[in-house]
Amino acid sequence: MRAPIVAACLLALAARCAPAQDELRVPSPNGKLEFRLFIAEPEAGRLSHLAYQVLLGGKFVLDTSYLSVNIHDQEPMLGENVGLTASKRSQGSGYNSLFAQYLQNGTVGRRLNVEVRVWDDGVAFRYVIPTTAALDELLIEDELTEFSFVKPIDSKGPVELPFVMEQPGTGWVGIYESAAGAYPRTNLVRSDPTTMITRLVQKDRVPRVAYDGKTPFTGPWRIVITARDREGLMQTAAAREMVR
Repeated sequence: MRAPIVAACLLALAARCAPAQDELRVPSPNGKLEFRLFIAEPEAGRLSHLAYQVLLGGKFVLDTSYLSVNIHDQEPMLGENVGLTASKRSQGSGYNSLFAQYLQNGTVGRRLNVEVRVWDDGVAFRYVIPTTAALDELLIEDELTEFSFVKPIDSKGPVELPFVMEQPGTGWVGIYESAAGAYPRTNLVRSDPTTMITRLVQKDRVPRVAYDGKTPFTGPWRIVITARDREGLMQTAAAREMVR
């Protein structure tokens, strides 16, 4: 069984080693933790895709992980085939922040912004969707936010957040979310041996829509916390509940 698992991990890694474009780096105040936001090609022949990485002391906490939102009855997904149009950096209480704006090429002006905050012990990011002609009414079928770990994941899911696991070389990592009004609860499922991906809990309705709202829209924070041990992870996560 070991050979197939190793082969699957190598294939997943190869798919994530695409050259980065328009890379934006946000370090923590002490410079040890870093969030990288960029555009990459998942594999030859596929559309470019918004992605991110998280590093601690130069080692991956999360490797290349793709970001997108599946809008009902619209293609491609919001987060694919985008170009960076503007970015702004600032500082807050104990964190550095970034607000990056993207325009989806080949559509009628659909836009997706990403807001990022980086502390010394964790990062938070969220989607911000401004109003455009194509997205006045916002019907979200699913959110496809990836978390690509360094080692294989035992849990197949779906699992509820928070999701916690130990990482070689970086300690413990926890994935959390902040509440965002009527936005549905999020589960994680394993999409390949090292990657978990978000799945919104669906309402019992047709067509398949998890969230029905209007733009402008600000999604919940996706929070990644790092710590040396599990106890430290829980303490830090509790402190980060103030993220709004």
